[in-house]
Amino acid sequence: MFIRARDAGALATGARPGWDRISGVSEPERPDAIRPATVHRAYGRRAAGFDGFLKAIPGYDAHLRMSTNRMGLRGGSALRLLDIGCGTGASTAALLDAAPGATVVAVDASTEMLAVARKKNWPPHVQFVHTRLETLAEAGVHGPFDGIFAAYLVSNLPDAEIGLRRLLSLLKPGAPLAVHDYAVADRMGSRMRWSLASWCYLIPMARIRSGSAELQRYRTQRVRSTDGVEAMTHRMGRAGFEDVRVQTVPGWQQHLVHTFLGRRPDEPDVVGQRLAARAAAAAPQWAGTPEGPAGSEEAGEDAAVPPEEEGGPEDAGYAEDPGYAEDPGYAEDPGHAEDPGHAEDAPPAPGDRPADEEVDPDVDTPPQGGPATPR
Repeated sequence: MFIRARDAGALATGARPGWDRISGVSEPERPDAIRPATVHRAYGRRAAGFDGFLKAIPGYDAHLRMSTNRMGLRGGSALRLLDIGCGTGASTAALLDAAPGATVVAVDASTEMLAVARKKNWPPHVQFVHTRLETLAEAGVHGPFDGIFAAYLVSNLPDAEIGLRRLLSLLKPGAPLAVHDYAVADRMGSRMRWSLASWCYLIPMARIRSGSAELQRYRTQRVRSTDGVEAMTHRMGRAGFEDVRVQTVPGWQQHLVHTFLGRRPDEPDVVGQRLAARAAAAAPQWAGTPEGPAGSEEAGEDAAVPPEEEGGPEDAGYAEDPGYAEDPGYAEDPGHAEDPGHAEDAPPAPGDRPADEEVDPDVDTPPQGGPATPR
């Protein structure tokens, strides 16, 4: 596709390129502009065609399953899980794939999206609830949960840190949260690829499949303005999560879509002590001196904790932790051996390879599939 020089510059900055020339779609802005507090209404207006839109995005479902597999869920039917921001049910199906037989409470703020989800075939231990994250208790949704999955939710929240703290309070001690979402702010290449995918594929495809591109245009700008990988990992630490990890996904979505993992500590009141101990242990390796970086006391918590290293697409997350292989509820499932997103038999993560094989984290992987996933 030929793109004029001035349009390429617009893609680099995230601005709207000569859209009518590139896509052939001209659509006036709605007077009721989409905002984080009202974005669920925009999803509701596009609910009827939303599944068709997702099916046009290669890798969408596989990457959701990759994130739920990385949670390392154990316990089978004894588990009680929360799918927050379930939409039309794609993320709910991914949770069931990782934990067959588990009880799943699937929540969304859009009645229209939930109506689409409820029409699908679900086992009796799946419950759909219409409510927002802020009003879960009023809707009868209470913790504790053995795991929480939040797919493309945090980047839509008005205040991500408050939302993460609410999710932490709903978890059992030691239970995981998996945030499956975009994070492109750290890399110029990722920002450019996200803008290119949005304006040249996702936005026109949204117009074709659901009759309007208003929501995808909003998401294009929203994703560029939300946390990058480093900011998100620090945010999860401030919210109280421990053992925070991050991995990306394969293909064209690499370094665009990520799995952010965190656990509720066994003793939440000693989170600060644990962070301080981890920072002290890591300081000689990343600061170069035993004293750590100059001015670290004044710089705050983010300066005291080194950034989390991003894992590659093959990183199994919590699923590779000791004890996971002995879990018969998942490891013995023969269907997952054929799933390329499954964590078993994965090659070592980039950080575990010999130095002469180290992968340069600043080099983007060339396109290998479909464009970035929407939502």
